[in-house]
Amino acid sequence: MKKMLTWVGLLLIAGVLSACGTEKAAEKNEELTVVASFYPMYDFTKNIVGEEGTVELLVPAGTDSHDFEPSARDINKIQEADAFVYNDENMEMWVSDVADSLKQENVTMIKATKDLLLLPASDEHEHDHGEEGHHHELDPHVWLAPSLAMKEVEAIRDQLSEVYPEHAAIFSKNAQSYLEKLAALDQQYTEALSQAKQKSFVTQHAAFSYLALEYGLNQVPISGVSAEEEPSPARLAELKHFVETNGIEYIYFEQNAKSTVADTLADEANIKTAILNPLEGLTEKQMKAGEDYLSIMENNLKELRKTTDTENPNEKNLTPEKEKSVYNGYFKDEEVQKRPLSDWAGQWQSVYPYLQDGTFDQVMSYKAKKDPSKTVEEYKQYYETGYQTDVQEIEIKGSTITFVFEDGTEKSAEYQATGYEILKYSAGNRGVRFLFEAKEDTGAFKYIQFSDHGIHPAKSGHFHLYYGNHSQAELLKEMGHWPTYYPKKLSGKTIAQEMLAH
Repeated sequence: MKKMLTWVGLLLIAGVLSACGTEKAAEKNEELTVVASFYPMYDFTKNIVGEEGTVELLVPAGTDSHDFEPSARDINKIQEADAFVYNDENMEMWVSDVADSLKQENVTMIKATKDLLLLPASDEHEHDHGEEGHHHELDPHVWLAPSLAMKEVEAIRDQLSEVYPEHAAIFSKNAQSYLEKLAALDQQYTEALSQAKQKSFVTQHAAFSYLALEYGLNQVPISGVSAEEEPSPARLAELKHFVETNGIEYIYFEQNAKSTVADTLADEANIKTAILNPLEGLTEKQMKAGEDYLSIMENNLKELRKTTDTENPNEKNLTPEKEKSVYNGYFKDEEVQKRPLSDWAGQWQSVYPYLQDGTFDQVMSYKAKKDPSKTVEEYKQYYETGYQTDVQEIEIKGSTITFVFEDGTEKSAEYQATGYEILKYSAGNRGVRFLFEAKEDTGAFKYIQFSDHGIHPAKSGHFHLYYGNHSQAELLKEMGHWPTYYPKKLSGKTIAQEMLAH
């Protein structure tokens, strides 16, 4: 509540500042003015806009963009601009608080991640902001992979061009020139890291998940280590054991570690420190020296190669193992409980059309990068077989299930629970199917089975449905075909984003 009142106050002050200034319409009749939230957005936008307008940086040089909260003057600065470019609400978490006021001032909001799906955030990504701490639900650090930075540049270019068509040709030309430089940077990363002698790197700030995924690396974040403060004797002992067990030579910080910290880590734990710059805010010195996204990312690659160009016989210890959770199919028989049909009550839609129309293409791409045992096309074919169905929608109300087919016909029946079956899979994990049977013959499926990674009563967020008319035993043999349903109210992109979270 206190934070909400603070924002209301800031917006009121910003409104007064705006009223005290020159009429915005008069200011806009000359050149285009764009405000960009933090450094990568500023550099990307500046390379697109060029001489067609002025691009201003909102977050001051040297300021951690995670900790930034705009003042009334900052909000007024955005309100006076033609357009505001930002990365994503999971980075600039204050954007949703000012969106309405910017809309009222006719400020065009440009979201760089507009067409991208985001990875789930790690537990390490928590930042305190005043009395109310918050965390990123999704990982916003897309720009740290050059291949994805290119997609952000394209998104900014396209959105600016749509709103300002009179500048579109120049935007396109400028962007193309910059994209060629980013493509060359991407090629440098690809060539260097595809030959990595070890793929795991240890970082104090878990900002490099996209970089790791795009270039086949494994980011290993560790907590309790700061570039500013010496670790406690207990933490030093833990770090010493960690590096000796796992063959670690470098720990990457986001800034230069103080000499005392570096010396302590070197002397007591035999750890070298290096820098991976997350580009969340350049210093004034860096900006005056002409450093930019390209130069810093080139240096990041140079620093990464201190690790990736060196073999590590203990690297296998750092390979992440699949969590043995209930969701992933690890549980005890006695933990399983019967479930009522109400667990799946609601209106549901098949995800099959989204696989067909390309909405899930990014999901398939992420899967192929995370587990290269299949190509993107092979993953698509796997899910084509799994998702295929002519049951487009399902409504579950009380004991009645209504199936809506792709030709528009509907079939309904009342169902009763007949228990559950625990299945063992070839991978070593298990699953539970909850069985239901139609009370009478109405033309709807006689037998159905729900599977949603749950093992006891709880409201389902999505489910796989097995259905047929022969027998429950026959359905239990089905392993390759599992039509999947999500709430009808969700968009295809929202469902795709949910899939990445699992």
